[in-house]
Amino acid sequence: MATIISVSDLAKLPDLQAPVITLNLNLRKLSFDQSEQLRVKNMLKKIQKEVVDDIAPFIADVNDLTREQLPYEGMTVIADHLSKNVYHLIRTSVDEPDYRIEDAIDFLLLLSEAPNQDYTLIELNRDNSKLYQLSNKRVTALDVKEYPANVKEALGEELRGGELNFSARGGNAQYHGHNETTQEKKIDQERYYRVIMDFLKGNVELAQHQFVLMGLSQNINLFKKVNNGLQLADFEVDQSVQNDTTTEIAKLVNTAIDTYNRENTAEAITKIFKDQLFTDFQNIENLLKSREIRHLFVASRNEIKAADPKVYTKINQMIKQALAQDTRVTVVNDDPSVPLVSAV
Repeated sequence: MATIISVSDLAKLPDLQAPVITLNLNLRKLSFDQSEQLRVKNMLKKIQKEVVDDIAPFIADVNDLTREQLPYEGMTVIADHLSKNVYHLIRTSVDEPDYRIEDAIDFLLLLSEAPNQDYTLIELNRDNSKLYQLSNKRVTALDVKEYPANVKEALGEELRGGELNFSARGGNAQYHGHNETTQEKKIDQERYYRVIMDFLKGNVELAQHQFVLMGLSQNINLFKKVNNGLQLADFEVDQSVQNDTTTEIAKLVNTAIDTYNRENTAEAITKIFKDQLFTDFQNIENLLKSREIRHLFVASRNEIKAADPKVYTKINQMIKQALAQDTRVTVVNDDPSVPLVSAV
């Protein structure tokens, strides 16, 4: 029977007996798409042919996954020789099914293929708002019941247009005329954003999501000012998306994510840890053995193979060792200035 496991817990296990099968499945498609089911069926035949030995438990497990209605978008199935041990890695997204047969678990590849994080996107305009979902780098509009889509809907009769100012002196109220229209709108906008925030915090399905703010900088800054408890991403789309299609929004958000990840990882290596960074292989191996590494940085799979394929196995073993110690591991993609492996 298969065991659901994390990458770090997988690293804590003894080395699996070769050959090791790694199969990525799109469970959502498998639940309804007959062509996807046929594709996976043919893939299993290829795996059986390549492995030669009997892998019936592995095939039975994959067939069970096809039939079950699991609440996951994707799954990576890993099995060792004769399928004595089968493990499931939950994935938030898998584009296309694929498989690999190797001598050991390729941890660098597993980390490189780590699921794209999903986000809920909030489009912020002065007097209206929309929700979107980013899943597997694709954006779709979210239709959430009772979401306060515009300021009139949210505030109703409490809209401040035309409200009188007054002050009290000696028990007598003195009226000074109407608020300035611009000031009224600012007050309404802030109250509107508080209604949005409270709604999202109170929604069981959305409250624990991570949110990306999209809109003009003044709208984003105001929402961040009133926010109290929502998990906001460390990046945002700093422009209006009011007239953009979901495809255009997806491009903007994915660019923002890629830029943030690239700049912050590079910054961590080149600036924050500049004077503390270890880059010598032997030194890093020794420090890992003595559990003195806090953060391991590795270049991408393709960069390591292109630069020195002989060290790939050694770096993969370093990753396994670091993960087993619950040490943070970061794969730095597309940055030739970063060493193949470094640590702090």
